[in-house]
Amino acid sequence: MEENWYAVEQQVRDRLNEARAAARTGALNRGLALSGRRPNSVGITIIRLENWALARAMQLCLGLSRALANVRAVTK
Repeated sequence: MEENWYAVEQQVRDRLNEARAAARTGALNRGLALSGRRPNSVGITIIRLENWALARAMQLCLGLSRALANVRAVTK
């Protein structure tokens, strides 16, 4: 019975060692694998600049329309 117990214990140890080795290999592969595409900083900067320009243009249009409305109100 001691021999059987020893064999079972050795099998358990072997399986644990294999599982640990597989976990280490998986961790290394995940660490070395290329991550997803990084955002293009130039593209993001251009989009932010476009959004800023559109916002400024909308403010300018609003300001011009208010000024025009004031001029029309004064001339009437």
